[in-house]
Amino acid sequence: MKDVFVNYIGHGTVQFLMLGFVVSVSGVAYLELWAYWPWLLLVVASAPLYEWVTHKYVLHGDLTKRAGAYRDFQIRLHHGHHLEPNNIELQFAPTLAIVIMFLQLYLFYALVTWSLQAAIMPLAGSLAYYLVYEWIHLAHHQSSYAPITKAGQSLREAHMRHHFHNENYNWGITNGLGDMILGTWKSVKDVPKSPTAKNLSNYDG
Repeated sequence: MKDVFVNYIGHGTVQFLMLGFVVSVSGVAYLELWAYWPWLLLVVASAPLYEWVTHKYVLHGDLTKRAGAYRDFQIRLHHGHHLEPNNIELQFAPTLAIVIMFLQLYLFYALVTWSLQAAIMPLAGSLAYYLVYEWIHLAHHQSSYAPITKAGQSLREAHMRHHFHNENYNWGITNGLGDMILGTWKSVKDVPKSPTAKNLSNYDG
């Protein structure tokens, strides 16, 4: 577990997320926004489905055939991770993706709370959630890490099925609730082995 922690805490993506979390919590404290804590329930309630939708429709989106920065970004974002699932660098989201995602989340929270200040509270919650997401995803891919609960073991096995059996199922990373609700929590007996589990959009490097 020590090496997983070192890889986690030493990565720029995690450090960037931690900085964002500290800044957002500092904003909550400075502006005295603690009364908006119920908006954290929105983060908790939406996380499983947000994770499922983002993984399926954004990360697994069709790879553009046109060479250039956008194609390179797609490959770095996720297609490369499926091709090289053991590459630690590809197990973390790129900084640009995080900036885009949290800008979108902040604007969404500002809309639903109808306040640029109140939106900082759920934003802080989302940053905390994503720090957990990055830890769990990294741990899923590290053979030296042994999940301490049956739920953790089940999640890792589901993620390995997603990578090595069929990439069209088992989209959850931190939990399987989205998969269970939407019918995509599958065992190797439930669905056939996919020939493109490592080659999303036929990307082969």
